[in-house]
Amino acid sequence: MTDRRYTIPYIPVLDALDLSSNEIIMEDRALRLPVMTTNWPDEYPYTPITSVDLAYADNGFYIRFRSRGKGLKAQFSEDGSPVHKDSCVEAFLKFPDAERYFNLEFNCIGTADCGYRISREDNLPFTHQQYALVDRVTSERQGMLFDRPLGIHEFVVSLRIDYKLFGLSSRTGLPDYVLANFYKCGDETTVPHFASWMPVDAPHPDFHRPESFQPLYFEKR
Repeated sequence: MTDRRYTIPYIPVLDALDLSSNEIIMEDRALRLPVMTTNWPDEYPYTPITSVDLAYADNGFYIRFRSRGKGLKAQFSEDGSPVHKDSCVEAFLKFPDAERYFNLEFNCIGTADCGYRISREDNLPFTHQQYALVDRVTSERQGMLFDRPLGIHEFVVSLRIDYKLFGLSSRTGLPDYVLANFYKCGDETTVPHFASWMPVDAPHPDFHRPESFQPLYFEKR
């Protein structure tokens, strides 16, 4: 944990834009966090250059990942697949007083693997209706599978998450904060890696550690 206070800005104009058109606003006004902590340097020393931008509006929560590194892989195109094996970015979110946390995982073409968990073992996988509440736009063509093991590649995953997914609404209001951590991984990529925003204290790669989550406060409207 850190003493710094992180605040997610309220940017209502995001709701009026197509998700593919919000790059400039997210670049200029969103909260940007580095996803660059190398947690297991002896075994997995490589860390791609990765960041996540965060904002919220009246109708949804906005997350935008950007990553640049060695190789790029997408072998899964169906939601619910183990996308952590691909070039993958992840957001884990836990709301105050909730027993469970949301794990939202996306490969570089936007395929998702999401659930509502107490731990790695105790998981409620998303339904088709829940997946439909997560809009996705990617820099790579969605649905196109590939493996590019050579060279340096960059990709972007942009998300708009409907508050209904979290059992919230703009009418009833949001909590003061959400607990979160963000990750970049690629178990079966050219150079396997396991990076995070906040450090993860575990003997081996394991992102399902809610004790590593950090509070992110919602800016008052």
